[in-house]
Amino acid sequence: MSYAEKFSAIFDGLQEAYGTYRVDRKNANGKNTGKATVIREPRTTDLWENHLAGKGDALGIIPINADNKVRWGCLDIDVYPLDHGELIKKIRTLKLPMVVCRSKSGGAHCYFFVAEWMAAKDMQETLRHVGAALGHGD
Repeated sequence: MSYAEKFSAIFDGLQEAYGTYRVDRKNANGKNTGKATVIREPRTTDLWENHLAGKGDALGIIPINADNKVRWGCLDIDVYPLDHGELIKKIRTLKLPMVVCRSKSGGAHCYFFVAEWMAAKDMQETLRHVGAALGHGD
């Protein structure tokens, strides 16, 4: 199984559409800005391969499937500058099952995965509580 296929399985969600993002510029606060677009067609392995190689526009997976369920969620922390080490320390102290990635703008995307599909509204509530516990409830 290729990396693209593995990522596609990990970040499963809506099969009928995906998002793209083209960065235009960086704001004074350090956040990249650009144009987000939803493409209403199935995502492909080629899209994943290009995304993982850093080619073309960013690929955005819509986590909610056609049944309004999810297998993952993400906290988007837009704080600049952000001390990623301190954030990871808090996550470890709280023993949260999260993966932290630095966003293009220097913030963080904190991914939360579950074993079974769950209602999207329940994931949102969980992420609100987790964000608050991490000091990023806003």
